[in-house]
Amino acid sequence: MGFFSSCSRALLFIFNFIFWLSGAAILGVGIWILVDPQLKDYMKLIKDGTQDEEFLKTSAYILIGFGSFVFLVGFCGCCGAIRGSKCLLGFYIFFLVVVFAGELAAGIYVAVFKNDIDSKLKTGLVDSIKKNYKGDMQTTWDLVQKELKCCGGDDYKDYQNSTWSHEQSSDVKIPESCCELVNGVDRNKTLCMEATAGYFYTKGCREALLDWVNSHSAILIGVGCGIAGLEIIGLICAICFCRHIDKDKYES
Repeated sequence: MGFFSSCSRALLFIFNFIFWLSGAAILGVGIWILVDPQLKDYMKLIKDGTQDEEFLKTSAYILIGFGSFVFLVGFCGCCGAIRGSKCLLGFYIFFLVVVFAGELAAGIYVAVFKNDIDSKLKTGLVDSIKKNYKGDMQTTWDLVQKELKCCGGDDYKDYQNSTWSHEQSSDVKIPESCCELVNGVDRNKTLCMEATAGYFYTKGCREALLDWVNSHSAILIGVGCGIAGLEIIGLICAICFCRHIDKDKYES
């Protein structure tokens, strides 16, 4: 076996080991998105505010699917390198192209959603507070407001003339979950719920949710770009090794 062919085979093995690890990472990120209780609350609120698909849940299923598929792709690559089979290497190259195309489609999906979510949340979150701040959605809103340190959709004024406000006394303007905490304790719950300046979060949850979506989208995009880079290396190694199989056989 020629030196160049041996190097291509060795690089292909090393790449597939890293590729398998990346598949586990993709799978882990996808499962984390689905099972993290905090993420579920955020996704539930975004869904109520946009009346659209659950963006991160869809992304999680895509990651889990690709993570599982990567194991099959790596298996074909290893078998093809061990046996020197052009057929298996051909399948391997084809599968790499499929994964790359899928990642490209997922990236476009993330980009389109990020551009669309701001306009949808602008009115959607306000409507959610006006009409749906009760029962399970009230619990979700309270958790999100406490975690993200925000109040209302655009701001605390969204609670005015809401279904919730009509059930409160005239002094209560905002819920307790909007109260600013110091060492985990409300500074003054009464003044806070009366919307006294300096005792509640002034940042709206739309801005906070957009920051949260952008940060988690960056994780998804970063994982996708990293895997895409590995795929290009693997594709080059597989093609080089495949081209030299017949040449080595002929020389021997």
